[in-house]
Amino acid sequence: MWSLRSQWIASVLLASACSTPATPAPTPTPVLIGALNPAVTQATVKATVCRPGWTATIRPPASYTNTLKRRQLPKGADLKAYEEDHLIPLALGGAPRDPANLRPIPLDRAKRDDVVETRLHRQLCAGTITLAQAQLAISQVKAGE
Repeated sequence: MWSLRSQWIASVLLASACSTPATPAPTPTPVLIGALNPAVTQATVKATVCRPGWTATIRPPASYTNTLKRRQLPKGADLKAYEEDHLIPLALGGAPRDPANLRPIPLDRAKRDDVVETRLHRQLCAGTITLAQAQLAISQVKAGE
């Protein structure tokens, strides 16, 4: 049985805990996944990612991406069922050869991601979103995969 003093202390602690406003949980800071191409900045988007054909000039050869894909996938995986995907796409300023920006994903997911990447690229080049907004948006999509 609790003594009167223990009951009084418990009631004071409970009352103070109930009357203290709860501190809201901090909002998580969005994080970019992948790696960025330092040549692509907000100031250079028109000369780089928004210039037709530019990504073809920096895209790594299939020999590079296939070698990386073989290292990243488990032994015996069907390499043809996967695409080596840029987490931050080249068209949104992703690093072309950095392994931190490349991962193998199933082909069906790659096709779905391409739709989102194309929409963001169009918005970026139309000036309706910034490069940072496009990169953050694609990071959030791919982080949830």
